[in-house]
Amino acid sequence: MATLRNRFFVEGIVLGGLCGVILGTLIAFQVGNERVNDARRRVERVVRREPRVPLELFRQ
Repeated sequence: MATLRNRFFVEGIVLGGLCGVILGTLIAFQVGNERVNDARRRVERVVRREPRVPLELFRQ
């Protein structure tokens, strides 16, 4: 009986993984590359802790 229980467990993991990949792919296609890049830039701005130096100071 333990092997049947293990088989169901493995099948559940595989099915859940496949559903996750398919759902992630669909969301990625709907969102698009531009929005993903914008979101990544926003997160980097929030996470970045170093002060930004204005570009005018480099030209002096």
